[in-house]
Amino acid sequence: MITSQLRVTLAGALILSSVPASAQDQSTLVPIAGVWSLGETRSCDSGPAWVFFADGYYAEVQLPDGAPAAVGIWRDEGDAIAYTHAHMPFEGHERPMRVRHLTIEERTAEKLTTRNYRGVTRTFHRCPANSLKVPAGQDAH
Repeated sequence: MITSQLRVTLAGALILSSVPASAQDQSTLVPIAGVWSLGETRSCDSGPAWVFFADGYYAEVQLPDGAPAAVGIWRDEGDAIAYTHAHMPFEGHERPMRVRHLTIEERTAEKLTTRNYRGVTRTFHRCPANSLKVPAGQDAH
């Protein structure tokens, strides 16, 4: 039983870590991990944002202190962000989520211009880490 669980775990890790050859050299790319406001203009005080964690998770929140509205996993593929996306209340959580892609059209330290799988432009603006606050009434951990 432990051997079969280990095989499944290793297979999952291999799937998540497989990166196209074109994206193998990530050393020259601007890192994506951080807080990014979503919209045509930078809005780090309020509004929708995605928080990309360096370990491959992300959360969609309302700045400055909104609870997560969606979560998923992500991977930097160089010319795209591969991601899964589940909105609250996480219906369908018993099945694996489909991997989607945001094609990166512009990538700077302060701005990501992407196009989603439907062809819709999504513009992200980097925000300081302290743009995200603890919700009122919730103790900091």
